[in-house]
Amino acid sequence: MKKKKEPEQLIRGKAFHKKIQKQWELESSGIVMSEKTILKRNSRKGRIDILVDTEDPNGCGALVEIKASDWDKMTEVAVRRNINRQARQIHGYLESQFDGGEYVPTGLKKTISIGIIFPKRPKSIERQKFIEETFLSKDVTVVWEDESIEVKRARSIK
Repeated sequence: MKKKKEPEQLIRGKAFHKKIQKQWELESSGIVMSEKTILKRNSRKGRIDILVDTEDPNGCGALVEIKASDWDKMTEVAVRRNINRQARQIHGYLESQFDGGEYVPTGLKKTISIGIIFPKRPKSIERQKFIEETFLSKDVTVVWEDESIEVKRARSIK
């Protein structure tokens, strides 16, 4: 039996995923755990794309999800649905790593930032702003891989 070829979007998504994880492993100043398997509160398994910790008891951590969503191809309803689904996923992973407000992998109290990385911004600046603001209202920071820090800062000033 012939194995079915993966869709091009999935192939691109997997390559983007690996690229971002490698960058974090090489450039982060903390302990980087990629593809960390966890047990969620509903007793189902999950997999955190990137979890960064520090040995500093007063340090911070980061939980990062990597998605290759193509926001330009989605209807407005689908955009809202994807934002809600992806934010719930990240929060579910975050909740699984806490016990009564304390970060449990190290047993230390830590502040954990949560974010999501996408390969490219939507063509519409209005849609981009909507996505960023909606995620931010859910305490999730959005990063666009195709946007430099300088461009983001300039855009934030306006």
